[in-house]
Amino acid sequence: MKRRSMTSTSYIARTGILLALAVIFQVGFRSFAQPLVGPLVNMTLIISVLSVGVASGLTIGCFTPLIAFFMGIMPLFPLVPIIMAGNAIFVSAFAFIRDRTSDSGEYLALVAAALLKFAFLAISVRKLLVIFIPKVPQSIVAAFSIPQLYTALAGGIIAIVLHKIIKNNY
Repeated sequence: MKRRSMTSTSYIARTGILLALAVIFQVGFRSFAQPLVGPLVNMTLIISVLSVGVASGLTIGCFTPLIAFFMGIMPLFPLVPIIMAGNAIFVSAFAFIRDRTSDSGEYLALVAAALLKFAFLAISVRKLLVIFIPKVPQSIVAAFSIPQLYTALAGGIIAIVLHKIIKNNY
């Protein structure tokens, strides 16, 4: 992939469009919550890495939980930095592994990145969040465990397939 300057018009425009798309998913599908919003946001993160670059994915991954909090979609502020870090792990691990494997390595990179994100979030909600919220609601613990693995994998698979279709047709 050709490297783009993070200050180029194309980089800023593409990142902005993908961030807007992620926010639309969060707001527009909020009544469906995690089963739909999670894969769509994770799809956006992986598409941003594939089409713009890792810095774009990191930017989107950090802004989406913050925007979700300020829009009232996510009620607990101490979760914001944990989700930001989980998204950063997901994006960075995917890019790192993908760049060091063959073309079919995208799926290997996705599985590894999804496992890392899941492990980080599941452990953080149980061990780190209790520093700020002594009695973490069981619904939060449940939401930040195995569903995170499923949503990361589903969103990533959709992203890889869409990216291949778009790349081959345009």
